[in-house]
Amino acid sequence: MRHFDTWVLRDPYSIWHYYPTGHRWRDTVRDLIHSRAICSPENPSSSTPINPSMHTQSQSPLLQLPAELRQMIWSYVLTNDSTPTTLNPQTLHLVQLKGKIRHVRCPSQLNSSNHSNPPNPALTQNRHCCPTTPARWRIYDGRVPGHSDRLLYPHTHEHLPSSLSDSNVNLLRVCRRIHTEAEHILYQASRFDVDDLYTFIAFSESLSPNARGSIRRLTVQWMPIWIPMEGLDHKGSVYGHTHSDELWVRFWESVSKLGGLTELGLSLDLGRFTSVGSGVSGQRIPFGMGEGWVGPLLRVRGLTDFDLAVTARCDLEARGVVESELVKEVGELRDGLREFLCRPREVLDERVGKRQKRARLAITA
Repeated sequence: MRHFDTWVLRDPYSIWHYYPTGHRWRDTVRDLIHSRAICSPENPSSSTPINPSMHTQSQSPLLQLPAELRQMIWSYVLTNDSTPTTLNPQTLHLVQLKGKIRHVRCPSQLNSSNHSNPPNPALTQNRHCCPTTPARWRIYDGRVPGHSDRLLYPHTHEHLPSSLSDSNVNLLRVCRRIHTEAEHILYQASRFDVDDLYTFIAFSESLSPNARGSIRRLTVQWMPIWIPMEGLDHKGSVYGHTHSDELWVRFWESVSKLGGLTELGLSLDLGRFTSVGSGVSGQRIPFGMGEGWVGPLLRVRGLTDFDLAVTARCDLEARGVVESELVKEVGELRDGLREFLCRPREVLDERVGKRQKRARLAITA
């Protein structure tokens, strides 16, 4: 069978009577193959296309428009807004569904008069704006209607398939010229919101270098099952494939490779806190620049804005205790991370295992 396939690839006309499966071609197809009317290369000496009714890109009326108008058209088709980058960036919730990376366009709009420094609407919403998009391990009691705890997929809401965005990205498949002109618009004009680490890693690895470098905004919704980088990995846990030290490091390495990233938001969802006797029970995570889970974040550079939010569900008695413990620590960590992450990308630091670049002397004779 190997030699038969090779024969077909070398000369498809030598056995024009049959399919590779042994079935006979239709008579009309056999005639076309026999006359070499199909699968025939274009004559290099001829400057006219095979089909006279087809037009080249230089004859397309759409591509004859000025570049500014074409950019407005691409923006409107891909983002439903002619100027989404500066006024109203759309929020795209990345989800993993049946092994594929999809997204849900958030319906909530940004209503702010301060367009020079718009807030991040996805930082503290925890995807409550789109209840079908949170990962299943972020559902607290496991009995929320629509979610399933029997599957290992991160996003399992039964209504999620009907909520997926129908963004018209087919425009990028028209021709190479349109793809080159419009590819960066979709990523520059969007704020990507992710609550599963592997989902974003797979998403970033599937992008071209140009698209990866066009991402400007990213929001990370993270619920620590256990504290990263503390040696608490549980190999036998069902969360082992979504919460591990290796995955935590890989995620921030992927974020550090986004050369155009300027806005980063990190939202830590600590879950539920309840008052028990004279104390409070709940998942606590240490906040400090020297903590092990903070180290991988320091690989990111070149930001213009960084924000940190910590959310938790507390009863009335536990709320005051949790707020008194977290407000000061979270504020100090946010300021420290801003100082590091907003440095230029050329400046490296020894705290992340790299040396700073030094100017070398030019020695001449």
